[in-house]
Amino acid sequence: MNLITIKQFPDEVIARLYHHRLEEEGINSVISNAISSTLFPIGAGTFSIQILEEDFEKARKIVFELDELYKGD
Repeated sequence: MNLITIKQFPDEVIARLYHHRLEEEGINSVISNAISSTLFPIGAGTFSIQILEEDFEKARKIVFELDELYKGD
């Protein structure tokens, strides 16, 4: 089982919205860099959502829908 990054975000709040939506659809996901941003809140970098490689196609569709929904925000 390999983890792959499906999307990166500059903002943890938006990353968490995507994470929760994926979880609602039964796709396990993790947000990388969340702990380091708590320790070093300024300039911590990006947040990545990682999923199992086998969930990529289903997750890609959900991410695309969310991208369309949040476009321009």
